[in-house]
Amino acid sequence: MISFEGVTKRYPGGTVAVNDLSLEAPTGEITVFVGPSGCGKTTSLRMINRMIDPTEGRVLLDGRDVREIDPPTLRRGIGYVIQHGGLFPHRRIVDNIATVPYLLGWDKKKARGRARELMERVGLGDELADRYPYQLSGGQQQRVGVARALAADPPVLLMDEPFSAVDPVVRASLQEELLRLQAELRKTIVFVTHDIDEAIKLGDRVAVLRVGGHLAQHATPPELLAAPADDFVRSFLGRDRGIRLLSFLPAEDLLLRRDLVVRREDPAPEGADWVVVVDEDRRPLGWRAAWNGHLTAFGTYRVKHDSLRAALDAALLSPCGAAIAVDDEGRVEGVVTRDVLDVALVRAAADAYSGGEGG
Repeated sequence: MISFEGVTKRYPGGTVAVNDLSLEAPTGEITVFVGPSGCGKTTSLRMINRMIDPTEGRVLLDGRDVREIDPPTLRRGIGYVIQHGGLFPHRRIVDNIATVPYLLGWDKKKARGRARELMERVGLGDELADRYPYQLSGGQQQRVGVARALAADPPVLLMDEPFSAVDPVVRASLQEELLRLQAELRKTIVFVTHDIDEAIKLGDRVAVLRVGGHLAQHATPPELLAAPADDFVRSFLGRDRGIRLLSFLPAEDLLLRRDLVVRREDPAPEGADWVVVVDEDRRPLGWRAAWNGHLTAFGTYRVKHDSLRAALDAALLSPCGAAIAVDDEGRVEGVVTRDVLDVALVRAAADAYSGGEGG
């Protein structure tokens, strides 16, 4: 566990970067520091590995003040990932990843073997091992940065806006990769970002900081979205925080109508204005209206894994306001009607309100 106890960082001239910060980053979880520029996110992160020392207060790592630990020794036990990967341009990828094992005295064969193992784990092909950083895309370089941070199997991982320099598609892919790795490795991760969507997606807990290094709120993403602490947090979360909250509500319990799923040659059930047409493997071909035989666009969501937000999105992509539910293989299991979605949304709003919604 990482603990901040009344931590303040004051620079000569009186500038306060972090002001009386107290919070805990639990073991095995992702804690995200988020906030506008100048709120002390990166300063707070760097006090964990002693790149910066606090003016007042203590930063504890598993109960021990980090200032009692020799900085090089401390840093070799903490993975660190920054923007652009921070790779050594003159070293091959395999040796970039093996940097910390080399420092720890591993022999070259063992260190490179570990590096190649991690390349596979973060989704990099072995053919990239002998290339140099300039020969990789931005997304590949960030994966190398993550692999290097994990090379010596540190219990703690610090990540300072690691995905902010890549395009949105690559960024989403890297976020999914981090969540997949975390599900396997259960590291204690402190992640810095200015993007509230990234914070909500990745964090087990989110610390919202305001300018001047004050902690505005520290909570789980659902708690944060349902009950922002004040106007600053509410404004930072944005006007669509209610939609974001739906991402944490499962769609698995939505009532399905299976009678609205037909094959191309089958008639619609009596009274149905719309049906979903499927092929022989029950994969969706499109929506068909009762008044014509044309197939139109459709949206789907996965019954067992997707959220209420995904189901709502699927409904918005359909011509009739209903969502097509599919299994993990893409076969249709049924249809969620607009009435069922309306009831689920009303219930979600009531739950959020009872949880302390402040407006």
